[in-house]
Amino acid sequence: MSMSEGTGVGVDACPVGWVVTVIDEHSPTIKTYETFSEVEQANDDADKIFVDIPIGLPQGERRRCDLKARELLGCRGSSVFFPPCETAAAKPDYESANNEHRDKMEHGLSQQAYAISEKIIEVQSVVGDRFDGLIRESHPELCFAALNGQPVAYPKSSDLGRGVRMHLLTEVLRDAGALYEEARERYLLKEVRRDDILDSMVLAHAARSASLRTAPSDPASDEPRIYFPEFRVATVDVE
Repeated sequence: MSMSEGTGVGVDACPVGWVVTVIDEHSPTIKTYETFSEVEQANDDADKIFVDIPIGLPQGERRRCDLKARELLGCRGSSVFFPPCETAAAKPDYESANNEHRDKMEHGLSQQAYAISEKIIEVQSVVGDRFDGLIRESHPELCFAALNGQPVAYPKSSDLGRGVRMHLLTEVLRDAGALYEEARERYLLKEVRRDDILDSMVLAHAARSASLRTAPSDPASDEPRIYFPEFRVATVDVE
């Protein structure tokens, strides 16, 4: 998988706000920010910023990018949430959001998807509806699948799942292990979860890729899309 020499930034939501990995020609870093506007301001000189939050909400039907990402991820497809429509995301509680979403979309809204509504609105206030600019939507499971050549079967919440993902990162990112451990020591679990760290790391690596793909592969200019690197042929032996 060919790589560029630019600066890639990976952003994942976490309990204290946002955890951000920056990878450039120097030593990679991990920091946290309270707001997404702070993330954008601190990294506006990056080449790309990949964030694991929907950019562009559905209107009347599910987003093609989510359907295609689920298809690509197979056994890990459920890790892609169908986001709320805009009016549902603005509702103050899950029950009213679910009713609004069902009325507009003819589908129910998962509690996991509603739980990120505030993050979605926060990102939208910074990015707007541009899908190919500095800040782009990505998904860590697609990025890990690209490194592995196929979806990683083990959930990232398990020790084995984290181990496989860490192994994939160490193959492509110098000092990945030390970077991860330093972040683990610096932040409490109630501040930044372990999988949040791994997700931000793989998103930053993906943001530097010279061979990006999108789900769907043929998005209209005004259509949301999820970016991820070209899949590798090799896979990780976890036996």
